[in-house]
Amino acid sequence: MSEEEEQVKLKPFLGLRPGVYLSIIYLTVLLAILFFLFVLPGLTNPGAVLVLKSEPSGAAIRVDDIYMGSSGDRIFVPNGRHTLEAVLPGFQSERADIEIKGRIFGSFFFPSLVPVEFNLKTGDPSAVFAQAAADFAEWTFGPEPSVSWQVPLSLSEGAYRAGAENNPLFEEYLQAAARFTVTRAALRDLIRAKMLLDSGGLSPSPAGLLSSISEILVFLSKNPGSAEWLSGLLPPESAVVVENSAWYRNERNASISPPQRPALDGRRLELAGLSFTGIAGGTFQDGSAVKSFMISENPVPRGVYEAFLRENPEWDEQNIFFPAELSPSAEVTGVSWFAAQAFCQWLTNRLPNSMQSMEVRLPTETEWEYAAPGIASMGNTIWEWCADPFAPLYFIGASQRAVQTVGSPERSLRSSGGQSTSREYRASLPPEFSSPVVSFRPVIAEIGGWYGTGFR
Repeated sequence: MSEEEEQVKLKPFLGLRPGVYLSIIYLTVLLAILFFLFVLPGLTNPGAVLVLKSEPSGAAIRVDDIYMGSSGDRIFVPNGRHTLEAVLPGFQSERADIEIKGRIFGSFFFPSLVPVEFNLKTGDPSAVFAQAAADFAEWTFGPEPSVSWQVPLSLSEGAYRAGAENNPLFEEYLQAAARFTVTRAALRDLIRAKMLLDSGGLSPSPAGLLSSISEILVFLSKNPGSAEWLSGLLPPESAVVVENSAWYRNERNASISPPQRPALDGRRLELAGLSFTGIAGGTFQDGSAVKSFMISENPVPRGVYEAFLRENPEWDEQNIFFPAELSPSAEVTGVSWFAAQAFCQWLTNRLPNSMQSMEVRLPTETEWEYAAPGIASMGNTIWEWCADPFAPLYFIGASQRAVQTVGSPERSLRSSGGQSTSREYRASLPPEFSSPVVSFRPVIAEIGGWYGTGFR
């Protein structure tokens, strides 16, 4: 028995046949969809998309004084008059007024594109590169980059932004930055920056590339320790090439002479409870020079530091540690680098009139290392603050001017377990930190004199 098919018949509506009013419904729905997609966005949110570019790239873009992105981005801006500003560290900011009139139809799919380009200028390209080198130094205190953690190419980006100017300061800052190259990513950034500086921010020519490589090899040869540093930093297949080289073998086989005992120049001074001994100037085996200075025979005793605190109570809030097991004459510990600097300034104000050209400050690492074989108390286990910004690769030479400009997020600490091992113990802490095992000893030297000494 066959089933009968049921048919549904639409009835006329308002006198219209089904075929007519269904067509009207379909057309209305289609028009509504087209309206919502192609017309309504332009009516409710009229505007245009800014296509932003800047030279150099990477400038921050503000729209009506509100940060909206950076050059290379596309930013939607509503209709009306707006003020745009491009900001890049080390460069003069540039402003532009723009009138936006976006289309209404199809703005959701095909918005109006308004190209905007800024050409930023700087009066001091060396300051631009110095700032990039300082940023590079901070990033290299982190671990090797991974898939989930990346670091910016600060140094090579700074070399590109510095432009084509041939400035000898660039090379100084590059050498100071090289002292922080402790990851493969940092090494790639350093080499790329060198190539860009040599080519004026452009792609290097074959001749320029050979020149850069030659200068890199000369630089490495002037810094004993470079071969072992590279072999530990490069991938295994590349490290083998370095380790099989005569350069690497010569460095490893080079004899290491014990520290030379410095000559005492006979000067002595008692100042605010500290005894200072004069150290005659001299040179290290690598040729770096040390000017004469006076150094405290012991780290600052707790009692002397307490006298400073009584006159400067604001430094009593710096988490100072006074271990109970130490005697009243033992060194103060737990002093931040800033607090130690403040103490040195306090002592400077107490120098006799005959020493007005001198200052009290923390020793540089070079001074500390030079004096260590001649000062018995430098063989203890207490760590001592130094004036220098800390750089992991201490053996790479750089000018003091560049070292101070590039800086570091941490300051150097020195300690020695014995009279012949003072070079073996280096560490660092952020200057605002302190520790129960960190003390300091001041030096007396010419004002600003340490900027003129050789630096290792």
